Amino acid sequence: MVDFKSSIDILSRLNRVQARKLLSEILNADTNAISLSKHCRKELAHDNLTTVDLLNVLKAGLIYTDPELVNGTYRYRVETEKIIVVITFMHQNCIRCITAWRK
Repeated sequence: MVDFKSSIDILSRLNRVQARKLLSEILNADTNAISLSKHCRKELAHDNLTTVDLLNVLKAGLIYTDPELVNGTYRYRVETEKIIVVITFMHQNCIRCITAWRK
């Protein structure tokens, strides 16, 4: 799938800068464009984290490592000093949160 606005093919491996830019664009356009997996909800509760914590990580966190290819999708770790959120891009305007944890 190609995002014609930014010319980024989200099904291809994005570098850290491209992924962070696309994440910011999606969040600036619509914070309702975030879906959480059942596993992510479970892990948030397990680590006593809230969706506000998750949103703050997505807004302010950085992507330090290269993505991992898992089940046909690239997964990106968005990190702050204390929390990691793993995301994938579902399409050009939707983020799926796979899991999250405290460091």
